[in-house]
Amino acid sequence: MTNGCRFPRSDVVDGVWLAAADGRWRSQRGLAHKTRFKEEEITAALHFLVKYGFAEWSTAGEERFRMITYGPSPFEAVNLLRAVAIEFG
Repeated sequence: MTNGCRFPRSDVVDGVWLAAADGRWRSQRGLAHKTRFKEEEITAALHFLVKYGFAEWSTAGEERFRMITYGPSPFEAVNLLRAVAIEFG
């Protein structure tokens, strides 16, 4: 729980992913209403998700985002990386 976040960042990332896992375009404000997270927490989670290819931004009109649904979720990616590390570690 850093940078004024009320929840561990991994919980916020998972929560944002799950709330928007259907791949539909959403606003940050709409997601804040759908989850228990503050907009600052959602912004940090979205930056992580976009940076690592789990989500994409659109600035056409209102700034919006959507999850990339044809790949693994962040949680699945972590589990895959852990399995690889154990197998080849």
